[in-house]
Amino acid sequence: MSSDDDDDETPDLFDEVDAQGRDDGYEPTSPWWLSGTPLEAEHHRLMRRRSVAIPWAASTASQLQPAERARLAATWMRRAQAEYLAVSTFSVLAIDLVAAMAPADVLSLCLRAGIDEVRHAEMAIRMAELYSGEQQLPPPGMSYLPDEPKRPKLHQALANTMLVSCVSETYATTVLSATRDLTTDPTAHAVLTAIYSDEVMHARLGWSYLRHAIEIGGDGVVEAAAAMLPRALRGVANVVERERPVGEVTEAVRTHGLMTPAEERVIFSTCVREVLVPGFTALGIPVGTSVEDYGDTWAHAA
Repeated sequence: MSSDDDDDETPDLFDEVDAQGRDDGYEPTSPWWLSGTPLEAEHHRLMRRRSVAIPWAASTASQLQPAERARLAATWMRRAQAEYLAVSTFSVLAIDLVAAMAPADVLSLCLRAGIDEVRHAEMAIRMAELYSGEQQLPPPGMSYLPDEPKRPKLHQALANTMLVSCVSETYATTVLSATRDLTTDPTAHAVLTAIYSDEVMHARLGWSYLRHAIEIGGDGVVEAAAAMLPRALRGVANVVERERPVGEVTEAVRTHGLMTPAEERVIFSTCVREVLVPGFTALGIPVGTSVEDYGDTWAHAA
């Protein structure tokens, strides 16, 4: 999303992004999460790729009450865990795409997405430290994607691309955008902006590959996509429905980039109705009862 071709789509988001994709003011976000080997220099080069400056020193975390800081620290640690798991998600997806002979640009962007997730995890960890005053790492683990060996390779790659990218990352862009709009803390706003700008490309990866898969696979791919859609939506809905860290979402907490679970349910419902379903429909993929499944009844269930 840093090319000139994309400027007309998001004119305000990248005003501060260097056209060459470099950040000369980059500072290692988590030096305690590095190997101590010469690989560190190359790691920093990769982390420097997208230059949305983060004003770490401008955080207003110190103005919050202890309970508010604890709520935000727990939230950012959960986000760090999700971003860390997403590294393995895109790694597994890359294997599926390679097996399906995906185009080179799809492969490179999928692998780059994994690198983006490393950066996101680093930023989330540092955010958690700003609020808690403690250095923590997310628990070890990796994500697992559905694997059906008897399924054609193209259908396997398509199914997991829909889950990971088309649905999950598209929803991520909508909820991040909404969260960013209510965030006034300069550090949290900048971090959410940096993550959002990457997630836009992660979502575009999925929709681009879906169109490519339909072009080469025809009706069989459309049928496979239609079968996968309810599973993909339910997978993301499970994340939206999950229990949140303990603590009230006060007005002060909201200005640091946090909204209520009820608000997130409404955003997902709206995303299904206004973004996902129209997108799949435009590609000729039957959407079944998707709108009804995540309509007003679901959105206001909690």
